[in-house]
Amino acid sequence: MANPKYKAAIIGTGRMAGLMEDEQPYTNRYSKPYSHFASYSAIEETEVVAVANRSPERMKVFCDRFDFRNAYLDYEEMIETEKPDIVSVTTPTFARADPIIFAAEHGVKGIYAEKGLCSSLAEADRIQAACNSNGAAFNWGASRRQHSGYVQVAEAIARGDIGRPTHAVVFTFTDLIKHHPHTLDTVSMMLGDPKPVWVEGRLVERGDPLDASMPRMGPRFGPGLSQRLPLPSPEYDPDRHGFVPPEGHEIADPLVDFYRVGYENGAEGVYVPARSGWNIEVHGTEGFAASWDNGETNFVRRAGMYGSVVDLQTFRPTGESHTVNTIRDIIREIETGQRTRGNVDVTMQTVEAQFGIAHSHLQGGARVPLPVSDRSLLIPGG
Repeated sequence: MANPKYKAAIIGTGRMAGLMEDEQPYTNRYSKPYSHFASYSAIEETEVVAVANRSPERMKVFCDRFDFRNAYLDYEEMIETEKPDIVSVTTPTFARADPIIFAAEHGVKGIYAEKGLCSSLAEADRIQAACNSNGAAFNWGASRRQHSGYVQVAEAIARGDIGRPTHAVVFTFTDLIKHHPHTLDTVSMMLGDPKPVWVEGRLVERGDPLDASMPRMGPRFGPGLSQRLPLPSPEYDPDRHGFVPPEGHEIADPLVDFYRVGYENGAEGVYVPARSGWNIEVHGTEGFAASWDNGETNFVRRAGMYGSVVDLQTFRPTGESHTVNTIRDIIREIETGQRTRGNVDVTMQTVEAQFGIAHSHLQGGARVPLPVSDRSLLIPGG
């Protein structure tokens, strides 16, 4: 594209930046394209003009795969030189806050950050302030907010098709910082994005039964990024007031046991660590809605007295991929001022709950009011 309407740049050159496009298990899970690079390429108004990564090895894999040569080892130099309109930040969570803030403070109009957002609430506060004070449109990678199957269910709930929502129940087992943004953000969207006011829950500790049930692998490395090593569960270090990466790793992202979130509208989210895929149900006073099988099965079931079915609506995912939708949402805010579906203030509600879960765990599972007063707890996620 000779003169794209919007120049895009990507910080981080790993899976979500582009390499995930080659992973077959994701072919039918959502409609393609999935990665940032491929999605910018699919949108007529955008073109990736540069990429940056601190690792020459990872950069070479990306550039060779996409025959792309305008690459930087310093993202600050890239932004100052290329002056992109939109920047994607696909680094690991622990290295995400500074690039987001730098982009917002140096003229970038739109920022697409992967999840989790950052490694502490103090960092999150800085991100929120930088985006809002500089007018940068923001979206993040909690992709179900941009997936039409989930969106159609959320719209049905908002219409009152299940009455007043009382409980959302999520069944999945994953880590706190990198992947539970999906659960928290999706529940928030389906309930109408009410403010979370309390959380209680537990994390998985080393030696727990759940710890042994899900071996995790660390980041990719080596030739073609083809090698991975087991990633043991991290442990909390009170002296550092943070979760410490296992020896030889940079990531300390604890797995999550059972937890609950209470919202200002009286609804409650219940999160069950079940290894049964990714399933969510929202129960209301007049029925329930569900997105099962990771968004492939979506329906609203309105029930009458004693459970008789009055109406059943089903929804199929349609349209463009969630990543394309996320980028288009950013462009919409740049052009019209209409805030994105996953704007930084909505995102902060999920981040508050995330770190609240960790604080509850450290207090023996006690109920913790939100927002959390202690902003310094460090959890360097992947």
